Amino acid sequence: MDDQCIISLQVKYERDATGVQRSLGWLAPELVHADLTLTEDENVREWSGVLDNDTYAQLADAWGLDGQFRSHVFDGLEWDSGGSSPIVWVSSRVSKLDPVKPETG
Repeated sequence: MDDQCIISLQVKYERDATGVQRSLGWLAPELVHADLTLTEDENVREWSGVLDNDTYAQLADAWGLDGQFRSHVFDGLEWDSGGSSPIVWVSSRVSKLDPVKPETG
């Protein structure tokens, strides 16, 4: 598939964030079925992997991105609910995945 990108979402959580609030489904429901890899270090979680462009377009639309492949940092207030947010910040990096070209012999 030629139309893919690489994404990395790093999320710094408040210490009292619940398990549900720390889930990818709560953060970005558009990516729940994207088969991203989760790594975690203290209160920072990172989801990374390959997305097709249609899935990235859904995320870009939901998050108000311009759809371009680039880095962006969001303040946790973007996820404010009831006067507080379980998120301190979110850092996203998206870059186009160059298609693999078959070797010719």
